[in-house]
Order: sequence, then C-alpha cells, then structure tokens
Amino acid sequence: MRIAAIVVAYNSANDLPESLGCLTALPLERIVVADNSSVDGSAEVAKRYTPHVLVLPNVGFGAAINAAVATAPDAEAYFLLNPDCSLSGTDFAALVDALVDEPGLGAVAPLMRYPAGGYGVSSGPEPSMAKEWLAALRVDYLVPHWLKSFLARSALLRSRVPMLGYLAVEPTPQTRSVAWVSGFCMLVRREAFRAVGGFDPDFFLYYEDVDICRRMREHGWQVASVGASVADHKESTSTAVVGKRRLYRSGMTVYFSKHGTRRQRLLARALGRLPV
Repeated sequence: MRIAAIVVAYNSANDLPESLGCLTALPLERIVVADNSSVDGSAEVAKRYTPHVLVLPNVGFGAAINAAVATAPDAEAYFLLNPDCSLSGTDFAALVDALVDEPGLGAVAPLMRYPAGGYGVSSGPEPSMAKEWLAALRVDYLVPHWLKSFLARSALLRSRVPMLGYLAVEPTPQTRSVAWVSGFCMLVRREAFRAVGGFDPDFFLYYEDVDICRRMREHGWQVASVGASVADHKESTSTAVVGKRRLYRSGMTVYFSKHGTRRQRLLARALGRLPV
C-alpha cells in the first residue's frame, strides 16, 4: 500500500525531530509537512527530514491536511501524525494490516500512550453533550480509576451506556468498530477521504476528526480502533498558547451545529460560554 505521511506543524520545532525521525524509518512513499505559519523555525526543521514542506497561512488542522493531501495524489492512504507523536514500525504495520485486511475500513487509529505510561482517549462513541458537560464540570475526576477500568471492560455496560466507550483506552488484541478515531495518529484510506471531500475547513482545531469519521460512516465506510497498535503522545503545549479550551469548545459547537439536535446545539452554545 502506497502511503503518504502528513504532519501539520504549528510552532513545533522542538517536537518535529522525534515525529519526523520516526516517520523516516517507516515504509512511506513520502512525508509532507504542512506548516501553519510557525514563528519558531518549524519549517526549517522539517526540511532536514523531507523536501515536501508546505508553508501556509494558519488555516487550521483540517484545511492543512487537505492541502498536503493534494500534493500526494498517487497515495493509496494518508498517515496523519501529530508533531508531538511517534510510533514504532511494528505499531505502524498493525494499522496498515488492519486497513489492508478489511476493505470496508475507511480510517483506523492506534491507542494513545502518554510519557508517564497511562493511556488517553483516541477513539469513542457518538459524541454526547452529557459527556461534554460532565467533563467540563470535572465529574469524571470523582470516579476512581479501578471503577473506570471495570466499566470499560464490560461490553454489556458499554452497549447500554455508549458514553462508557470513552473509558476503553487500555491495550487489547482487538480491533474495535467505533464512531470516530482521533486525528492525533490516523491512517485514512484515499477512497474514503475523497468520498467525503476531505476535512471540513469550518473546523479550525478539534472535532474535525470526529466530523470526518461521521461523514465516512454515512458514506458506508467503517472506522476502527486497533488495540494492538500504540502511539506515544507527548501533548505539546503549542495549543495552550492560543487557548486549548476555547478551541476545543469552538470545534464542539461547530460539530453540533452541523450534526446535533436543537437541544444539543443549545447545550453546546451554553457550554461554549461557560467560564470553566
């Protein structure tokens, strides 16, 4: 499978050597870096690893991906990797195998591992405003870790309370069908990407991955989390500078304005104005 890797950089000079270094060791057709008007020399760092560097105005994550995809028309799949992420050749191969073995899969992603060894959310069920409000009010911090693990392991409970799917973050040999996978590290089939017209540029940052996965599923493609594959994610501070919470809630509001019910749209706008 011919695969083009795409990295969107924004003031990512300190992170790029690790992410691009890992990509140079993988069987890729090319590596494309889309730089969103960095001021820290990210584009210059990227050029040490690949000649395919696009310098763009700060158009946002999805629009930058679309621009990079246009430079690799012969690729059969696109491997999206955040600049603060890396993965091994074995973990990459597990993603490729999943896509090759199941022609109906449009996008797959690995699990997300933090430097301290814990795991983050890299996929999930249909978004819900209940989950967003509980997270904003930090109710999830009141639930003990052992209870979260127990709830995540119960397929019966997850089927009855889809929101519990967010807790299924630990390694597993299974490849699970999910509503969406995170764009932090995602392998997308070209046909599925083209079928939906790529990322929606109305999303600047956050929720664009949830949106594209929804649209792929509406076009008949499946989306899956590959439990046997893990990518390391440092969570860089580049978005903290411009307000991570504000950007996240802005993306959330755009998503529910496009796909939500009237009640969800009202709750999303209210949460967007919440000062916590």
